[in-house]
Amino acid sequence: MDNAHLKERLLVTVADDLGRSTSVNLAIAEARRSGILTSASMMAGGEAFEEAVEIARDLRLCVGVHVTLCDGRAVLPNSAIPDLVDRTGQMEQSPVSAWMKFMRSGILSQAEAEVDAQFDRIEKAGIHATFVNGHHHLHMHPAVFDVVCRQASRRGISWVRLPAEPLGVVLGLRSPSRGLMPFIEWAVFGMLSIYNLRTARKYGMRATSRVYGLSRTEDVDEEYLLKILGLIDSPMSEFFAHPDASTSAGKRELEALTSSVVKNRLYSFGITLTGYEEVSGPLTVRRTAGELL
Repeated sequence: MDNAHLKERLLVTVADDLGRSTSVNLAIAEARRSGILTSASMMAGGEAFEEAVEIARDLRLCVGVHVTLCDGRAVLPNSAIPDLVDRTGQMEQSPVSAWMKFMRSGILSQAEAEVDAQFDRIEKAGIHATFVNGHHHLHMHPAVFDVVCRQASRRGISWVRLPAEPLGVVLGLRSPSRGLMPFIEWAVFGMLSIYNLRTARKYGMRATSRVYGLSRTEDVDEEYLLKILGLIDSPMSEFFAHPDASTSAGKRELEALTSSVVKNRLYSFGITLTGYEEVSGPLTVRRTAGELL
């Protein structure tokens, strides 16, 4: 695709899981210093949270809240949210099991208390968050999405991730090793994005018109990222990844984010890197079912 004729396009590059571990923090720091990374979403309950706060400050990262309601440790004690965590404070490991748990009425009050505590911990650490998303995209659960948007909007956070990729990306660039999962994710998150956009608008939240990375979760490499850059055709897009200095997949994603070839391709395509705090103006997305296809 020849993008030379298009007007300037903005790209927000986000690394998820900041604070989850020291190895994740190290990879994110390197991607910020030497690569194209502009932003990171922070886990308030991560074991390396304090370290992540220092990295965010030192490297002037644009920081978001990575709301965690599964596969992680809660900020609140077990006594405050007994239906969300075990005795050690650990949440449900499986995203699917956690999703089903939030189908139950009565548990949302505990979820809101924990989400509120996660926002507060990041805020009290002196970090001004400018966007929000969810660990394993659990924030896309309609009931949870309302909670997340309400908590974000009252703190002046106006950007939320709606992780729906165009079908063409899923068809052409998916990872063969993931089988049918990219198609399932495309269908589920595509429909949820259409539904949740109404909630986002209710709270004055905004989302980019394109989000890339979902169909290649934990399988991003330089070749894939280069192809994505050639497909970007909207005024503002987000690309997210999961760099980690301790895993082969995480190292591969770090290599992609720090690739000199990728940097040059950005320049040749006229794509401008940005963070959410740098973006203002009427960029509210009006997605339709057709756009998500």
